Amino acid sequence: MKKSLNAALLLAGVCSAGLALGQQNSYNDRYDRDYRPSRRDERRMYEERIDERREFNQRNDDNRRYDNRYEDRMGNSRNYGRMFDERDLSKAYDEGFEDGQRSVEVEERKQRRENYKNFTLGIYAGANSTRFEGEDVQGNNLSGRLGYQLGFFVRGGGRVYGQIGAEYLTSSSDFFRAGDGQVNGISDITSNVDQKYIHVPAYIGVKIAQSERGISGVRLQIGAEYSAPLGVNNNAFNFSQSDFAAATVNGLANIGFDAGPLFLDFVYHYGFADVLNNVSNTKRRILGVNLGVKF
Repeated sequence: MKKSLNAALLLAGVCSAGLALGQQNSYNDRYDRDYRPSRRDERRMYEERIDERREFNQRNDDNRRYDNRYEDRMGNSRNYGRMFDERDLSKAYDEGFEDGQRSVEVEERKQRRENYKNFTLGIYAGANSTRFEGEDVQGNNLSGRLGYQLGFFVRGGGRVYGQIGAEYLTSSSDFFRAGDGQVNGISDITSNVDQKYIHVPAYIGVKIAQSERGISGVRLQIGAEYSAPLGVNNNAFNFSQSDFAAATVNGLANIGFDAGPLFLDFVYHYGFADVLNNVSNTKRRILGVNLGVKF
């Protein structure tokens, strides 16, 4: 009896377990059938995956193009000439052209500045006062002793330079001859004598101060000039050109002031030889002032 009861209980337990397992499987089958996606949903999910893949590939392509341009700019020979952006090339060309133009303009200005410092042409005009070494008429009165000059020069060099030129100069001086003191004899004679000369001055100078371009400054010059007479006016002494030495040499000292293209010079001429033949104390002393323009 006891054995029959145990067998019945065991059989009931096996049946209960089978029923429970079958019920669970049936529930899972129904769940799978109820939540299976439709064909439309499957199509939509497929297209979404395709779009994601396309965006991923596009990002990779963009990154590769950027890397290629960067490597080309950095000088990677393997990628030379590949994947350049036209806008980058156009901008680089424009910037390079503008830089080249600026460089040319800067170089031209520098060259003009250097040429101006190293080569200058000038023309000038001025007035002068002349005395002879032994002349002493009415003290320091300048009446009858004024003349003028016109000239040009060529200057070459930098802060220290050389200069040579030519000028036409008229020189006026008072001459005096004492009489013999006798009645009806030779009386005292005072007469103005005008001489005309051609001068060829040559200088060595230094700019003791100058602007950055060298166009303005203060100059000191020393030199010498060749002087040749061209003629003489009618005078009470009957001097003619033959009475004057054919050529003499004068020393020169000059201080000048440059203000842009304009300049002002003060020049002192010191004669080393007598200008009148067989007449002593006729060495010329000339003080002149010139105003001019240089190019």
